[in-house]
Amino acid sequence: MDLGKITARVRPRNPHEAADLGIVMARQWFRPLLLLGVLPSFPLMLLLFILFYDQPWWAALILWWLKPLWETLQLQFIAEALFNPQMQWRTVMQQARQHLFHDFFAKLLVQRWSLSRSFNMPVGELERLKGSARSRRLSTLHRDASSTSVWLTLLGNTIEGLLVLGLFGIVWMLVPMKLEVDFEFADLLDSPFLFPTLAWGAYVAMALVSPFYVCSGFMLYINRRTWLEAWDIELTFRQLASKPLQTSSNGAAVLLLLALPLLMLPTSESRAADTLTPEQSQQQIIEILEGDDFNEMKEKKGLRWIDPERRNEKQDDAKEDSFIARQLKKLRNWLRNSATVATVLDWLGALPKLLEALLWGTVIALLAYLIYRFRHMIAPGWLGEASLAKAARPTHLFGLELNQKSLPDDMLTHARALWQQQRQREALSLLYRAALSQLVHQDHLPLEDCHTESECVTLCRKQVDAPRTAYFQLLTRHWITLAYAHQLPDNASFEQLCQQWPTFAASGVNV
Repeated sequence: MDLGKITARVRPRNPHEAADLGIVMARQWFRPLLLLGVLPSFPLMLLLFILFYDQPWWAALILWWLKPLWETLQLQFIAEALFNPQMQWRTVMQQARQHLFHDFFAKLLVQRWSLSRSFNMPVGELERLKGSARSRRLSTLHRDASSTSVWLTLLGNTIEGLLVLGLFGIVWMLVPMKLEVDFEFADLLDSPFLFPTLAWGAYVAMALVSPFYVCSGFMLYINRRTWLEAWDIELTFRQLASKPLQTSSNGAAVLLLLALPLLMLPTSESRAADTLTPEQSQQQIIEILEGDDFNEMKEKKGLRWIDPERRNEKQDDAKEDSFIARQLKKLRNWLRNSATVATVLDWLGALPKLLEALLWGTVIALLAYLIYRFRHMIAPGWLGEASLAKAARPTHLFGLELNQKSLPDDMLTHARALWQQQRQREALSLLYRAALSQLVHQDHLPLEDCHTESECVTLCRKQVDAPRTAYFQLLTRHWITLAYAHQLPDNASFEQLCQQWPTFAASGVNV
């Protein structure tokens, strides 16, 4: 790095001021930093959201775990832009593969859980240090700015949480005051839009906070190097060396300064008076060595290991029989045993391979879970039907009881009566509950408690004939609109559902 091209003013700062300077840098280069964070993470978020559609919080958790990867791209850009204002984010994206997979396992396993991660990243990504060299470098850097980097991480996580909560607060503030909303906290927890909203809100919060987090940690690193390597003094000398002598008076002053030591040299007479004979010099040296400055005595107490060969026989006889002495001797012999130490070193050397095996095991377990979770989508038809036919029939779906004994004898007449009494939700709920009970008990549709309304329609389309599937799909659409959007179907739509019910209730042919 060329210090002469640095765009920030280099001077020693306290850690909090250095973190504030990182905030200013993030504001100046916010757009390229945001692009470097969103471009690699947004396609991955979409893919994870599709895979974990029923449990979207898994997508946000995995994306949070992988966050150090694209933070590496942001760090590379800000490190180049600090010394080159013309730096383009596309240049970093062209080298994204090299930066993302550098020290991949260490960034996601060991370094991921460090509270000083933003402060530690430049050591591994910019200086390319590993192992003991990285540890020694970090121990030197952490002597001053460690606590500030920890608080920076905690503050970033807090701001991300506040942004997610603020998203719900804004939605609630936009509800008109005159609109009476029947709201309960239990309804919020049961809402199917809660966790997808939380997942995408967490992603947006991480994308917005990440540039400030990376830049503040990087400026803590730059400030610490300024203190250790005196960058401000080096830049000052460079500026002085680059300035030429402007006038002849300046040149005369420089010549006078150079000649001053020559004028101060002693004359030949004074040098002869100060000359000593060898005997006088030796006597003077002896007097100096025998003085108090060279004979100061200090008494220091402490604990140290004593070689057994230097002990006298009396000490050996007195301490040889003691329990502590025997244990210390065993410990000393064990430490001196090269085979034992070599075994321990072998174990330490195998630790990275063990961590790598653990990571691959986690990936394989995740793939196995995905195959098991979506087995009904990828398994052959005969295998899926055979395995799902043995599953126990659910008694409740979406809070609706599926027991046929709980349905009235003349279900259609009862549903129309409820509709005439302005109890539309109960009427449509009765039709939908009866349809689900028909599919489970008569058509043996392999429904489970974890299935959503859309998945019920998908399974119905695979096993039930087309006319009855079309009716169930229409009924499901009206039910979702009423249950979640609170929009009632009109009288004509409800009467159409009642007229087509006998055709659906008739025993269909499984396909």
